[in-house]
Amino acid sequence: MMERLTNQKKAILDFLAGAKGHPDAYEIFATIKQKLPQISLATVYRNLDIMAQKGLIKEMRFRPDRANYDGVAEKHHHFVCNICSNIFNVPDQVLLDFAKITEDGTIDLVEEFQVLFRGRCINCARKIEIA
Repeated sequence: MMERLTNQKKAILDFLAGAKGHPDAYEIFATIKQKLPQISLATVYRNLDIMAQKGLIKEMRFRPDRANYDGVAEKHHHFVCNICSNIFNVPDQVLLDFAKITEDGTIDLVEEFQVLFRGRCINCARKIEIA
C-alpha cells in the first residue's frame, strides 16, 4: 500500500531539499508554519520520524539533546564546526572506498557507513587568523 504524500510531508520535503544547512525540527516547524499555519510541532516531528525511517531524509544526532535533518539523498558525510556548530556536507568522493575494505581484507561486507569530521570551518578559521 502506497502512503499518500500529504501537504505537510510535501512541505517538509520541499523545505529540506532547498535547505542550505541541516535544520532541527524547530527550524523546520517555524518555516513551514508560515506556509501552513495549522501545522503543529508534533506533526512535524511525526513526519520527520516517518520520513527518516523510510530513508527519504537523514536524521543526525551530533548532540544528544537535538536532531538535525538532511534532505540530501546522495551518499555523503558531514563536518561539524567546533566553534560555530554549523554542519557541512562532505561528498563521498573525498574518502577512500571504505565500503569495500574490512579488517581482514574481505570485500563487500560493509553495507553503510558515515564519517563525521570535526574541526574549524573556513569562516571560523579566518576569524581566528584576523584576530
